[in-house]
Amino acid sequence: MKRKYIFIGIIIIIGILLIANYQSIFKSIVPPMPEIVQSSADGTSSTLFNYKMKVIGSVINKGGDGYVVVKAYAQQSGNTFEKSKQIYLLAYQTEEFEFVFDEVKLLKKEPTYYVETFVLGSLGY
Repeated sequence: MKRKYIFIGIIIIIGILLIANYQSIFKSIVPPMPEIVQSSADGTSSTLFNYKMKVIGSVINKGGDGYVVVKAYAQQSGNTFEKSKQIYLLAYQTEEFEFVFDEVKLLKKEPTYYVETFVLGSLGY
């Protein structure tokens, strides 16, 4: 009889812990799955004597809620410049991002860019 009550008590405690920690359990089971929807770059942030390249775009989270990292890279004349941003996204939320690279120069080779995203805490690509 005593075993029965102990077993029921353990089941109740496990149930309470699962209910109380549902959100953290859900986040660990269904992590965020970010994906770049679109991105583009232009020189609209530039002034007459100060050229800048602006990278804009949007990222969607096709997984559970959580933090994602968006990284943008600008390359020009063998140099690579990197900027990153941490964003909290709900499931299936889309968020805009913008990076301004003032390291690129107007009279050098045409700059190129690329953007990547990954879950915060992962190693990226």
